Order: sequence, then C-alpha cells, then structure tokens
Amino acid sequence: MCAQPDKSSDLLYRRGFYVLLAAATLFRLFYIQWVELAPDEAYYWTWSRHLQWGYYDHPPMVAFLILVFTTLFGQGEFGVRVGWVLLTALLSCVLYFTGRVMFRSERTGFYAALLLNFSLLASAGAIIVTPDGPQGLFWALSILCIYLAVSGNGNAWWYGTGIALGLGLLSKYTMILLAPCVFFFLLSYPEGRNWLRRKEPYLAFVLGLAIFSPVILWNAQHDWLSFRFQLFHGLGVKKEVGLRYFGDYWAGQAGLVSPLMFMGILWAMGKSAWLGFRLKKDIFLLLFWTSAPILLFFAYTSLRSKVEANWPALAYFSALAAMAGLALEEWGRWGRGKRIFAWAAVLIGLLFTVLAHVQPIQAVIPIQAHRDPTSQLHGWRALGDRLKETAGSLDPARGIFLLTPRHQLVGEGMFYTRGKIPAYQWDAPNRINHLSPLNSPPAGSQGIFFTEGGNELPRGLEPLFESCEKLEPFVVRRNSSVVRTHPLWKCIGFKGLDSKTY
Repeated sequence: MCAQPDKSSDLLYRRGFYVLLAAATLFRLFYIQWVELAPDEAYYWTWSRHLQWGYYDHPPMVAFLILVFTTLFGQGEFGVRVGWVLLTALLSCVLYFTGRVMFRSERTGFYAALLLNFSLLASAGAIIVTPDGPQGLFWALSILCIYLAVSGNGNAWWYGTGIALGLGLLSKYTMILLAPCVFFFLLSYPEGRNWLRRKEPYLAFVLGLAIFSPVILWNAQHDWLSFRFQLFHGLGVKKEVGLRYFGDYWAGQAGLVSPLMFMGILWAMGKSAWLGFRLKKDIFLLLFWTSAPILLFFAYTSLRSKVEANWPALAYFSALAAMAGLALEEWGRWGRGKRIFAWAAVLIGLLFTVLAHVQPIQAVIPIQAHRDPTSQLHGWRALGDRLKETAGSLDPARGIFLLTPRHQLVGEGMFYTRGKIPAYQWDAPNRINHLSPLNSPPAGSQGIFFTEGGNELPRGLEPLFESCEKLEPFVVRRNSSVVRTHPLWKCIGFKGLDSKTY
C-alpha cells in the first residue's frame, strides 16, 4: 500500500478535494441553465408527468428524480438537470472515499475524484439527464460498501450493498451486472470464498431484488415490455454483425474518457489483475472484477449489435480509483517518460472536458453542424416558440394538441411550450404518450403535426381530421448551416378515435 503521508499533506489533499468539488459543482449549477434540453432529456421529463413503476425504455428512477427537483426548482432546464449535478457531486465524494480508504491515502482519494471530473464521463453525466447518473452513483457506492464489508468493518455493509443494488436497478437494468462481478470477486481468493458460505452476500442480493420488485411486478403486468425491449435493444443480434461495431465501440470508449486516460485505465485494469491474481490482494481483485469484465462484456456485445458509448460507463469508477492508487504507488519508480504520459493523460482529459462544455455554446471544433452531436442541444426553444405561434392562430375554444411520430419530439414540444399544449405520439403503442382510443384529445380539437425530415403526413393520419394544411417548415440553423428541418401541418377538426377506426 501507499506510504503514509504526513498530516499536513493529508490536510492539503483533503482541502484540495473540497475545492475541486465546490468549483466543479458551482460551475455546473451555473452552466446547466444555459443549454437547451437534449431530445432524450425532454423525453425523460415527460415521464415525470406520468409517474409509474416502469417505462418502455428504463426503470423509473430518472422520472422520480426529475419530479422531485422540478417540484423544488421549477419546470426549466435548471430544475430538470440540477439533480444530476448533485448526483455527480455525490459520486465524486464516493470515489474520493473509495480511494482514501482502499489505499489509506488522502492523495489517492483526491486524484481519483480529479480523474473523474476531468473526464467526459462525469462532465456529460452531470449536465445531461440520463439513467446512467443515478446508476453510476449506486454502483460506486456498492463497491465501497463491499470493500468495507470484506475488510472487517462490519457485516452491515453488505446490507448497504443490497440497498445500493436495489436503487441502482431502479435506475437502469444493467446494474444487475454487479451480481456476477461480486460473485467472481469472492470466488477468486480464499477469504472471499468464506463469504460465499455465509448468508450476508445472499441477503444483500435478496434485499436489492426486494427494492426492485415493484419494477418486476410492473413488467409482469405489461407483458414484460421493458425487459423484452432492453434484451433485444442491448443484446439482440442485428443483421450487421461482426467487426462493424467493434471498432466503433473501442473508439467510443476512448472518446468517453479521452484517449490517453483510456490507455491509463486499461493499464490499471491489467495491473489490478496481476496484483490481484498473482499476489491475492483483495483490493485489486475487487477493482478488477468491477471494471474489466464490464468493458469486455460490452465489447463482446458490440460483435452482435451496436453499443452506445455510455453503456459500459460502470467499468470506469473502479478503474479510476485503481489508476489513481497504482500511479501514485509507482510514481517514485517511474522515469520521466511515464510521468509526462501520466500528466498528459490528465491534461488532455481536462482539455476534452473544457471543449465539451464550450462546443454547445460556441462551436470551436470545426465539425459540420448536422454531424456535431452538440447541435442536438440547439433549436428546441425556437421550435417551441413556432409551435406556440401556430397554436395562437387556432381557436382556443376548440382545444389544441401537438402530434409527432417521435417520442423525443413529444418531449421537446411539450417542454418548450411549457406543458401548456398536450402532446401525443403517432403510431407508438408502447410509449406513454401514444395516441390511442384511451389517450386522445376530444373530437373537434385542432392538431399541430410536426416531425423531423420528410415532406408527407404519415399514412392514416390525414383521415382523422377534417382538413390538414401544410405550413412553412421550421429550419434549425447553426453558424448559417442547416442542422435539421421540422415540417409542420395544421390539422383542423379531429374526428376522434375508437377501437374500430384505429
């Protein structure tokens, strides 16, 4: 383990962590209100207006949190996102404590938190609402609880692990990967195998499932809708299999934490495996089993289907703690080249993070606007103004609603009309806003249909209205370049729906 630093050094790194945490959190609290909601963020916001124990895509934690924080801070970008800033602050604290207690070093805790905050992983997770935010916190918390349990700090920490597992499962289904990771960790060293003969790890798993059980019940009542979607979406074999997505997967991981930091993470995973299996050090076995298998599991999945860059994010929390601890242990034995590489990894991670915050505000990276992912954070407020303007030309006494074929557009349309105009999704029976006989506006209402791309109304929509008039499309531009086009129609005299006609 690391040599014990003196108390003045401990105090310096502890204060350094507090400064880092405060600076990052205050900046993010300021930043989140200036960037428009991404399409998926707006979609998750609609969930908070229809609270239930499950949704087509994910469990309900993201909806619960948005509801809590929009109730406290209002229905704006700040209210939607502030919870994720706080989740990232808590995640930084957990990673700091993990590094500190595992390596008995304030310095390791500080650098583990610094590496987290200097990566796109945390920066994007703090300002963009996804289920990964709460899941990441509970995953990291579970690892800390497991370490405290197996290192003689009391069996009660196993129940903390169970609570973290359950809350993580309420956030995102891939939290279940914790169970095999912990099982193989315990199986891989003698003291761990003793734990497999005791009740606490199994009770922790049962506790986690008990917390998650309302989602299981909801799925059972809805023909296992969400479970089936995730199994096909994440693990189903697509037509284009082989190496097509394999390279994209590794490139995406390098981009998520920056290329040099990713190389450092792979080194830390390999070094943890060597120290753990060769020298039977339980700390490194835990850090290995809760990181590398996740990365490899999704690498295998990428041979079968496309894997989004954020899916293996769980792998990096243990890996960053290992990277910080191992680098500091070996720092005195490293030559100049390795030290330069280490600092370059940190500084390039910071550069990536800075650019990721600047690009949505001012495009400094020369990417075509329609190919720039940050362009998805532009144009929605103006589109909402156009929808409100169109609604103003209709008769309010007859009722007005929005209609669109994409669930993300339902969210953007509702959010940027401030929820004053109800919105429905066309031809999407598994989504909560699906237009159906049980969920439709009154007959005689007036609809505004809008989409992204295309020039024709969907088949079967026009007969539901007395008339539909195509309007001038709304074009989103950035730096004089077209990002996307939204065709619009004004549809008068909704005829209503019944089970025979729809």
